[in-house]
Amino acid sequence: MSREIIVPAQVRAARALLEWSQDDLARAANVSVTTVRDFESGRRPTETSAMREIQRAFDNEDVVFLPGDSKGGPGVRFASGRPHVIRPPVMTIYEGLFFGVEWEGKDITVSVSYEVIQDLGGFTGQQKELTYQKLFVSHRGEILGAAARALAAGRIDRHLRVRLTAQDFPNLVPLLNVST
Repeated sequence: MSREIIVPAQVRAARALLEWSQDDLARAANVSVTTVRDFESGRRPTETSAMREIQRAFDNEDVVFLPGDSKGGPGVRFASGRPHVIRPPVMTIYEGLFFGVEWEGKDITVSVSYEVIQDLGGFTGQQKELTYQKLFVSHRGEILGAAARALAAGRIDRHLRVRLTAQDFPNLVPLLNVST
């Protein structure tokens, strides 16, 4: 059984893809910053449990390590089949959360309905912008998964937009608006 070989430059390149600092990677992988620095400088072997945690952190962000072959050296790239965020989320009360993604070479605007955002966050009223941005980060995989399904189904309008509603989130349990 052969193991995947990851070189220090791939770890640095993977961080660059995500615009992560060494601290960001350490937090995501639950390892020390010293461990990250040691891997990136080649002072620590890559066949350790810490390196597996670093690789898992990148896997969670859809970053793939590519092995070297006869045509080129090792590298990194984003996984296919998932939209990649190119514009950060912005929240509007009337329309919901908007962000831009790259999908199959196109710049697509994704909107998530206000109701879905409220339900995902368990909110009962308007929140500060930072709260919505944190919600996006904590539900990023779920939101991008829903966007990927909608995009793959061809739900892109002529203005290169796709709108996500509660039907796109099968595990979402809407809040009940109960008046007393």
